[in-house]
Amino acid sequence: MSPVQMLLGCLLLLYLSEFLVWVRSDAWLFRRRGRGWEALTQGGLISSSRGSLHWVYPIPQLGRAYSVQTVAPPSVIHSKDIRPSIDTAFSVLDVGRRCQDVEDAFRPLRWPSWSLWGLVWVVCPLLLHFLGLQSTFWILISGALILMVTNALFLARIHSKLFSGSRDERLRLVLSASLSPLAAIRSFDLAQKQALDGFHPLAVAAALPGFRGWEELAAAEWRRLRYLVAFESSAESVTAVDAEGSQEIRAAIEELARQRGIDPTLWDSTPRAEDPAHTHYCPRCRTQFTRQATRCRDCCWPVLLPIIE
Repeated sequence: MSPVQMLLGCLLLLYLSEFLVWVRSDAWLFRRRGRGWEALTQGGLISSSRGSLHWVYPIPQLGRAYSVQTVAPPSVIHSKDIRPSIDTAFSVLDVGRRCQDVEDAFRPLRWPSWSLWGLVWVVCPLLLHFLGLQSTFWILISGALILMVTNALFLARIHSKLFSGSRDERLRLVLSASLSPLAAIRSFDLAQKQALDGFHPLAVAAALPGFRGWEELAAAEWRRLRYLVAFESSAESVTAVDAEGSQEIRAAIEELARQRGIDPTLWDSTPRAEDPAHTHYCPRCRTQFTRQATRCRDCCWPVLLPIIE
């Protein structure tokens, strides 16, 4: 393998690493898939109790993703001043308007992003082929510096207007875009990652075009709130806690389902047995068990319900 091929290979690996996204465990990741979007609530390339690592399309704009934290039930929020409005959190119109406003605001970042992409993956290989490594290096550095400085100025100015309170995040984005042309290519997408904070993930899923599987996610989230689990100091002791604190959010999910023509009462109905040996199921995660099981091993729900044919 020639030095030029090794250089381009290293550039490719570094470039692909920029399209890995870390998501906290209390957030959902929305990323593009085909012509639509999908939500990731667990799993990933690497997972831990703190979060998970996912990949997005390695193309500017198609690599855009949103990280949306789940809205805490009202009983968890002790201060009324910071309690989010349920109507606002579940407003599909507000989500769509926010997406469009943020995308329009960061539109000036698209041309330096695509210019850097063309410089790295079109101009650089051609110059390496015809001029060699040394001449290409200085031409590439000069062009990249101009585009990176322009990109960083746009990024800092627009981000400060839209997210005035996110100084740490803005500093991280600007520094990374100023130090690496590969990171600068991602500025347009990464700057919008937290754009939908404050909205409920199900409202975001309902607003994103081409999203599939909304009912399945909504049913799972509704049952999670309907059957809450509290772990006491002993790891073996699991008790059901009062779900009253999540009632308002569940009501908002049900209303959103009705707006989409879905009957939420079916989410708690008894499932059909997947196997003749299955006689009980967990009402929280819908896992089915045989007669010998006494509680759910997946979500630790202590009471199993019978499957009635």
